[in-house]
Amino acid sequence: MKLGISVVVCTYNGAKLLPETIRHFALQRVLPGIAWEIIIIDNASTDNTSKVVLAEWEKYHNPTPFFLHYQPKQGLTYARELALEKSKYEFVLFCDDDNWLNPDYINLAYDLMLQHPSIGVLGGNGELVFETPPPSWATELKLFAHGPQAPVSGKVKIKVVYGAGCVIRKSAFETIMKAGYKSMLTDRSTNKLSSGGDYEFCFVIALAGYDIWYDKKLKFMHFMSKERIDWNYFTRLIREGLQSFEVLVPYRIRVSLGSKNIFLFNLNIIRIILSYMGKLLPVLFEGVRLQPGSEEAKRNKLKLISLKFKILSFRKYNIMRENFRKILKFEQGELKAYIAEERGSMSGNEPYLKPHMKVEF
Repeated sequence: MKLGISVVVCTYNGAKLLPETIRHFALQRVLPGIAWEIIIIDNASTDNTSKVVLAEWEKYHNPTPFFLHYQPKQGLTYARELALEKSKYEFVLFCDDDNWLNPDYINLAYDLMLQHPSIGVLGGNGELVFETPPPSWATELKLFAHGPQAPVSGKVKIKVVYGAGCVIRKSAFETIMKAGYKSMLTDRSTNKLSSGGDYEFCFVIALAGYDIWYDKKLKFMHFMSKERIDWNYFTRLIREGLQSFEVLVPYRIRVSLGSKNIFLFNLNIIRIILSYMGKLLPVLFEGVRLQPGSEEAKRNKLKLISLKFKILSFRKYNIMRENFRKILKFEQGELKAYIAEERGSMSGNEPYLKPHMKVEF
């Protein structure tokens, strides 16, 4: 695997958003010793995304290798998998089509991944930037990728970071893929607001023995178009986003909470439900007190909607339990066997990167 960093944008109908994102790529102050490339994955767009991408990059006369690939299979997970297949460097930075990276983002990400070979996924620190002034109910709930992801920089205790601005160690990805990993989520697809693929990926990388990190110095701006600051959009985002719970809750119980059997799985399911119920009652009482139609009432209503769908997601308990069993089977079977085989095949002269991959300088 070659040392360097591949910057990836997976986009669907991103023609309006990509010019500013690409401009921030051109503004990167990448040190001469760092090899890097830019890869755009057009995920079956129906607008002129591909034409805009090529025209915009041409403006800057930048010598950085720039590639455009088309993924006809709709779904962010499929787009990410194609990007990882096409990327040629050990570190892969996933930048959303509405993310504007700070000028030193690539340098910092490269240095952190190089200095800490145990990192499988590295998360950044996003700041929301709004096209039009937003109402307060749209800014105080963390429905979009932004803000600190841990109290301090370093290992993330819950072992997940949001996908926007994250950096993946490609050898970690290859470990899980060669072991037979198949995603249970498709993530965003066309106009659907399903999500969770980034969290699923972090959980599986953690199962393979890698650390999930966050660093507060990795800063980027997350642009919010006026179309997204809409009540109906927010409620859809909550409702459709929580459809991923049937996959993410089992992963959370296994990876974040460390449960390795069905008894502990069931115990944690009960604890999680009780936790949500405990949060629900204060929100219900607060709703009675607040003036209908006020900003505070709308904010409280969104909290209520979120808690409602979280609790209702446990109606799929049987699916969650089956997914938990699948996770255990993959971890204790194919993944464990593959890592053991690879470790056994290494000679004493090869560099050791957790758990087993060789890097070319």
